[in-house]
Amino acid sequence: MQTTAALALAFALGGLASLTGAAGPLRVTHAVLGEDRKELRGAYEIVNPRTEFHPGSPKIVCVFKVEGAGLGTGAKGIWIAEDVGRQAPPNYKIDERSLALPFINSGSVSLSKPTNGWPVGAYRLEIYVADTLAKTVKFTVKAP
Repeated sequence: MQTTAALALAFALGGLASLTGAAGPLRVTHAVLGEDRKELRGAYEIVNPRTEFHPGSPKIVCVFKVEGAGLGTGAKGIWIAEDVGRQAPPNYKIDERSLALPFINSGSVSLSKPTNGWPVGAYRLEIYVADTLAKTVKFTVKAP
């Protein structure tokens, strides 16, 4: 009976460790926006880093690093138009994408250009790890 209780406790603690990570709570330590990404050995690297885009930008990509995460850790990105004038209501959710981290401590999300281009205005990307908001990255779209 003690063995069963010990195994149950080990599984419970193991489940807790997967949510908090080996070194404590999971947190996004670095998030960079750009026009594209390239895959390196075991991670992504952003191409043309920036926080200001133009209406014709083909896509917006974010590469992020998560402290304490492992391969397959759940994450998601929520793209929000904070203020784009009459194009959408304030804080309009554009898209939401869930993913399992393909590399230890590293992930990426992207959003393709809308048919008529990006409306000029203020935006943000919310990055969640294990269903907890871990980082907010703000960016703008400005007319050329």
